[in-house]
Amino acid sequence: MESPAPAKPPTPDLRFIAQGASAMLYDRGDGHVIKIFRNSVSDEMIAREVAVSVHANTVGLPTAPALGRHDGEEGRAIVYPYLEGPTLMAWLRRHPVRAGWALEQMADLHRRISEAPAGQLRSLKQVLETDISYGPAPMAIKQSAIAYLRTLPDAPILTHGDFHLGNIMMTDAGLKVIDWSKAAAGHPAADAVRSEMLMRFGEGPDDAITNLWRDWAARHLARCYLTSSTFSASDMSMWRPVVALAWLRARQAGRAKSFHRYLNKAMAQVNISPILI
Repeated sequence: MESPAPAKPPTPDLRFIAQGASAMLYDRGDGHVIKIFRNSVSDEMIAREVAVSVHANTVGLPTAPALGRHDGEEGRAIVYPYLEGPTLMAWLRRHPVRAGWALEQMADLHRRISEAPAGQLRSLKQVLETDISYGPAPMAIKQSAIAYLRTLPDAPILTHGDFHLGNIMMTDAGLKVIDWSKAAAGHPAADAVRSEMLMRFGEGPDDAITNLWRDWAARHLARCYLTSSTFSASDMSMWRPVVALAWLRARQAGRAKSFHRYLNKAMAQVNISPILI
């Protein structure tokens, strides 16, 4: 998580680090950080983040496992070990010429996640179906998309659900993955598509030069995925329409026209009617 404007610490002994849509992060000064969630975040999501961060660490993934819940006057919170270093997003802003290398490292890290078992996690296909059902698309398109989604292959593989540059930390011990709140069990190609979309259409600068970089980065990331992972370009094409349609439920409005073109092209490839812009 990153923010240009520090949030006021709830108590004097906490030092603000960053904030995002769902939480604020503070340094406790004792080798630990506390992640305080906003009221809009469900208890289920907080519990899932705790459980999956521990599971990911147990199966050997580079992450900071939750040390436990800490619900007090500050609000509902999770305590984590302190990770020294910037996010990969912040690091790239300082080292733009290293973008190719950074994206290759990101893809390799995602490959490691896609080889891990999901344990008892919720089904990604069910998450996508729910998001499509409650999203803004016309009913006929929702019905066609859900019928198509139900034909797609399932897998008991760990998917992160929010794997982007801001959820990867650059530490002295290597890259570390954070924020497992959207994790699920599903096909790794669906998670790769989600990362591709976050790279191109997620929150962030929306000027012409940045958008050219984001489009290049998304293409390069996809190429790296296909080089290092077991799924194919056709697997990504297979999942792209439903992952994109599900994202309509909660995505921000940035690059709306470009995103709708991306979505319509993906749906047309599997014979789902386009959404009128």
